[in-house]
Amino acid sequence: MTMTWHRTDLAADAMHERAWNTAVVDGQPIAFIAWDGRWYALEDRCSHAGCAFSEDGEIDGFRVICDCHGSEFDIRTGEVLQGPAQDPVTTFPVRIEAGTIEVAL
Repeated sequence: MTMTWHRTDLAADAMHERAWNTAVVDGQPIAFIAWDGRWYALEDRCSHAGCAFSEDGEIDGFRVICDCHGSEFDIRTGEVLQGPAQDPVTTFPVRIEAGTIEVAL
């Protein structure tokens, strides 16, 4: 499956570490997180109950914690670190082009 790069309206220099930045890309809500000098992107919903991380979540290092039921995910891989979620969340490649964040879907 070929991924296509999509430009967002997020300026890379305006992102703060450990802050939620969101964009809807090709109809899909995506959460962008700057951490440790790198950018990460994951679907903006918990795989357990569908809560939006950007509304009901915390960032703790490389972990995203869903405040709805306490599920935790790795922002690098989408892997479940703690349930009740059993399924990972989708992560996406991120790059910076001309100061703007792009994501591959």
